[in-house]
Amino acid sequence: MMTLPDSFKSSMKDLLEDEYDLFIKACEDRPKSAVRINTSKITGSEFEKIAPYDIEKIPFSDNGYYISDTDAWSKHPYYYAGLYYIQEPSAMLPGIIAPVDENSIVLDLCAAPGGKSTALCLKNPQILVSNDISFSRTMALVKNLEISGARGTFVTCCDPAKLADVYPETFDCIVVDAPCSGEGMFRKDHALISAYLKEGPEKYAPVQRNILECAYRMLKCGGYILYSTCTFSDIEDEKVIISFTDDHHDMSVCEIEKKYGLCGPYGKYSDRPDLQGCVHALWHRFKGEGHFIALMKKQGTGSKITAYSEKLCPFSQLNDEVKQFAKQFSSSYYDEFTRNAFLVMADGFIYMMTPSMTALYNKNIRYVRTGTCIGIVNRHGKFTPHTALALNMKSTDYSNTVSFNADDPMVVKYLKGETLPANRDSIPRKGYVLICVDSYPLGFASCDGTKLKNLYEKGWIIR
Repeated sequence: MMTLPDSFKSSMKDLLEDEYDLFIKACEDRPKSAVRINTSKITGSEFEKIAPYDIEKIPFSDNGYYISDTDAWSKHPYYYAGLYYIQEPSAMLPGIIAPVDENSIVLDLCAAPGGKSTALCLKNPQILVSNDISFSRTMALVKNLEISGARGTFVTCCDPAKLADVYPETFDCIVVDAPCSGEGMFRKDHALISAYLKEGPEKYAPVQRNILECAYRMLKCGGYILYSTCTFSDIEDEKVIISFTDDHHDMSVCEIEKKYGLCGPYGKYSDRPDLQGCVHALWHRFKGEGHFIALMKKQGTGSKITAYSEKLCPFSQLNDEVKQFAKQFSSSYYDEFTRNAFLVMADGFIYMMTPSMTALYNKNIRYVRTGTCIGIVNRHGKFTPHTALALNMKSTDYSNTVSFNADDPMVVKYLKGETLPANRDSIPRKGYVLICVDSYPLGFASCDGTKLKNLYEKGWIIR
């Protein structure tokens, strides 16, 4: 049985008043897990037909489903094909609420491991910058974005203050899923309680305020900041919002619809008109873990950013092997591919950027990824395609393809990085082959006529 810290119980009793007993009782309920399907690769009706395990539709999400066994879902080949992302239900809310469309330039400021960034990508923003200050966490962010097949995305590893110096008044929407004490996740991860006893809400509030200040500097007039935490503490939630809006009178809290168990501020904050738009997800009301969300808008009208294209080159200037490889694309994908800009790094890696991304590329930023990694050219001019490119494609986008059923042992062998035999019913042509599971791309292999040399990203190989 979970033992909650006395300080936590005291603060929740002060906050919830008459609903405190219901809240404490709910902390013993089994935590809810979920998957969010990747609608850039599969529709809801298609997913429901092939879902490998039992699912239950989430009412507040167009593409979310409750599940019971995250371990099984994390090992299924469809996960590696990027058909879904495993995410706690309340963590889906920021991606749903954020006002993002195809014209938006968006920043996910505390992005790792990538749940909110992959959700934002499904809204097809013009550009998404996904940032995290921790390099190790950023690598998990890169993997999740690449598996999802995200396009038009920069991944950066910078202090928010550094980004603010380079990108003043640049973004239409900034998501700040701030580091916090994690109270809302206590019943899912009991280990967080020990960390809480050492470093409670008082440690995080100043960090959260500093991050919001950086976000304010980068926000266009007329733009939005979505602030969220997975904690219940008013020190990290309401008080942070009050302090921030008091310092910036041009920022106001927007209304978020309160349904599906979401509720507004409690206790002493319930009558404050400046906080009425904020929402809490509480254990006893919401089918998921704890969350707090505030959406704020900056007054005024923003201006467009100017283009920056140093070091970028068009398709026509790429290595001849890359251009030869691209000839195996379908005509529609080839046309789209050739319209993009490319960045060729000193280590031979080549990144593909959508034309609009050139407006944000800046040599003073520490990029971990600049768009889609299409492959690497070694010092001898030999090109090898990258797994990220495969996951950016559909099986019909490439002419030399092999597809295995999800229960075929060859799929697991491929994900383990093993060489596969080519003497099957349909032997692919020599050269690069797109490997798929049930027609959904996983990565590339190289065929010599008898075997398929595995080119799956080495850092992703399952053990």
